[in-house]
Amino acid sequence: MRHLRAAGEDVRVLVRNREKAQSAFSDLDGIEIVDGAFDDGAVLAKAFNGVDVTFLTIGGNPDQVRLEKAIIDAAAKADRPHVVKLSSIATSHDSALLPGRQHAEIEDHLAVSGLSHTLLRPVSFTDNLLYAAESVAAHNSWAGAAPTGRVAYIDIRDVSEAAALVLRDPTLHGKTHDWSGPDAYTFPEAAALLSKILGREIRYVPVSADERRSALLGAGLAKWYTELFVSLDTAAEAGALQAVTTTLKELLGREPRTVEEFLTENATQFTK
Repeated sequence: MRHLRAAGEDVRVLVRNREKAQSAFSDLDGIEIVDGAFDDGAVLAKAFNGVDVTFLTIGGNPDQVRLEKAIIDAAAKADRPHVVKLSSIATSHDSALLPGRQHAEIEDHLAVSGLSHTLLRPVSFTDNLLYAAESVAAHNSWAGAAPTGRVAYIDIRDVSEAAALVLRDPTLHGKTHDWSGPDAYTFPEAAALLSKILGREIRYVPVSADERRSALLGAGLAKWYTELFVSLDTAAEAGALQAVTTTLKELLGREPRTVEEFLTENATQFTK
């Protein structure tokens, strides 16, 4: 959003909560907010009226497939904008990664919609490492089911900047963009990096996928989100998240942010 406004683009955003959006964008002008249910035909018709390019992104949740399909259908009935969809690495119907399976179904729907479209497929976000913060702060360790798998973590800020560039450049449309961070880490290597940053020993404790699932459910996490986190581990262990590409660097014209930079910036979250 900020990158688009900095480039002088007029932006309309469809949100579920107007107050939260107004607070988040209070320092920006040139943003029109449309609020309402993402599967409400009247709301979607208003959102798409006169739009040339649409950025389709809904955070991972149990209703993501249904809602993104509804948005695609509404776009096809409206002014038929070009759709830039935020998808995921490891996208296939048999992916070990839960979001990969969801995005595969949505991508299929987009492909038969008749809409021109572009796919953005980033690797796992560095923000996902923050889910270990509470355990690291309390116990100097965290558990997971991916002791050897590597993840080429990507910073969400780089994804945001790159997505804005794609939205504004028609020569980048109609393609699939696979993006990663500059390096791929195992979780024990990430623990060693945290140890260096925090000045104390941090350990990664390997457990089985079933043990990981039981621990998350026992902590009160909902079933869908439990399966999401387990799938992040199983996909990493299967090697599905380790590919390092140069496409993001080439698009941004600079090195993407590193995992070390992200962990250093967020070091206080891993400390009591």
